[in-house]
Amino acid sequence: MIKQIFNQLLDIFNKLDKKIIKILNYGLKFCFGILIISTLILVTYLFFIHNNLLFQIGLLTFQLGICFISEFFVSAIAVDTISKQITH
Repeated sequence: MIKQIFNQLLDIFNKLDKKIIKILNYGLKFCFGILIISTLILVTYLFFIHNNLLFQIGLLTFQLGICFISEFFVSAIAVDTISKQITH
């Protein structure tokens, strides 16, 4: 069951347009940058400064990075589907 869903997702991503894949890659690099920053903030909280505000900022930026990653994936699939429907 899970293997079938994973194979369907791989088929969808393999059929994406080159321009959309390029934008998706830039977006994922941006999101991983946000995740690295949030991880550094949380490590700073853990080892050096025990400030609740610092923890909340680190947690919020981590959630923001994860949300952006999912949005980039969903948007890439949606834009590709719409562009294929327009051209056909």
